[in-house]
Amino acid sequence: MQQVLEDRLIRQFDPMQAWLWKWIPSHGKSGGILSGINLEFFDVGSFHEGQFILQLNLWDKELKRKWNLLNVYGAAHDENRREFLAELARFCYQSDDPFIAGGDFNLVRFNSEKNKGIINRHSFLFNAVIDGQELLDLHMVGGKYTWTNNQDPPTLERLDRCLVSKGWENLFPTAFLQKLPREMSDHNPLILSGTAPPLTKLSFRFETS
Repeated sequence: MQQVLEDRLIRQFDPMQAWLWKWIPSHGKSGGILSGINLEFFDVGSFHEGQFILQLNLWDKELKRKWNLLNVYGAAHDENRREFLAELARFCYQSDDPFIAGGDFNLVRFNSEKNKGIINRHSFLFNAVIDGQELLDLHMVGGKYTWTNNQDPPTLERLDRCLVSKGWENLFPTAFLQKLPREMSDHNPLILSGTAPPLTKLSFRFETS
């Protein structure tokens, strides 16, 4: 929830200035995206800002390949979700390089991603975007849900995920998500790992039919 990220604040957690930082300011208590790139491993060619997405075009120094990182903070309010999904589809369609889109999408995909209630009506459009762009939903280990409303009894949902293009999956075929314990936030942190978990199927996809 920061309107401005001053340099002195960033240097508190990056004192050696080894990272490149880009951000989108928050709007009150919603929105706000911060992306940091370790310059030892990546060069940043360019970046593109949307209302809900911050895209960084990366040169992977190890792979000698370009791929794009899309940091996502989906619309928190129902009336803005169509606008968010249209922006997501546009960013994915315009990306010529392999890409990963990760973050808080503020939407579930299926009833199984909630512990109670029914899915939002925009979940069907969310799945249509994923299907239409032929995206893969990376497998997550460590639990089913990533968010709680901290009530008793709680509402639990999976709002956080990483969606990847087929080209990105080809670059990192064993990638998966590890859910970490919550501490202060109502969201669980997620770690993206390249070491395969003890599972045979790593990602979910729709088949065209």
